Amino acid sequence: MGKRVLGVGAHPDDLEWYTGGTIAQLARAGAEIVFVVCTDGDKGSYAPNAHARQLAARRRVEQRNAADTLGIAEVIFLGYADGELEANAHLRKQLATLYRKHQPQLLLAFDPWKRYELHPDHLAAGRAALDARIAAKMPLFYPELRAQNLAAWAIPELWLFNADAPNHFVDVSDTLDAQRRALEQHRSQTTVWDDAARAFIEATARANGKAIGANYAEAFRRIVIQGALVVAEGT
Repeated sequence: MGKRVLGVGAHPDDLEWYTGGTIAQLARAGAEIVFVVCTDGDKGSYAPNAHARQLAARRRVEQRNAADTLGIAEVIFLGYADGELEANAHLRKQLATLYRKHQPQLLLAFDPWKRYELHPDHLAAGRAALDARIAAKMPLFYPELRAQNLAAWAIPELWLFNADAPNHFVDVSDTLDAQRRALEQHRSQTTVWDDAARAFIEATARANGKAIGANYAEAFRRIVIQGALVVAEGT
């Protein structure tokens, strides 16, 4: 069995936008990948007459289609209201429970310390994802989960995307097109898959690629942990 990977995004399309090339590469290498989408994305339209509930339903379909394009094993929707996500105890427990259930070896999450990040959902999703890692590994958190055979689980490696200080770069020269195809599934999000977005993603990936001498790359803050100690950062 390949590496178990779990990605936490705030909205449908977040994981494809920031990590699509990396996800495609991991999937091709045999990784078992689970997406967790925290909000329903019901505010994700600039059309004043858009129907929020219909938009949320449509975005779930788009997310599943995008996941199929990348080879994702499962997509889990938590259904929080778009724009109102909070890194609270309830979300932390939900994520910790999923960590114990799926036992990922690699966690992909927003960098919650990103300077000048303007979307509160991104910061909340990143903060909750990391807070849940602590709760998931400590057996005295959520003792009721033992009855479900969900023992404590410590995720040993983190790749934080949209990172403030990236130290790990993944060559996505062979998977940039797969990322584009996945983003094109989000057809309700015209700013995600239009020509300007494609140009932005390509320019960003080209700039990241220079760090490792590749045509294109995605950037992360990589943290490797053993027990309570950070033992490595970066490549």
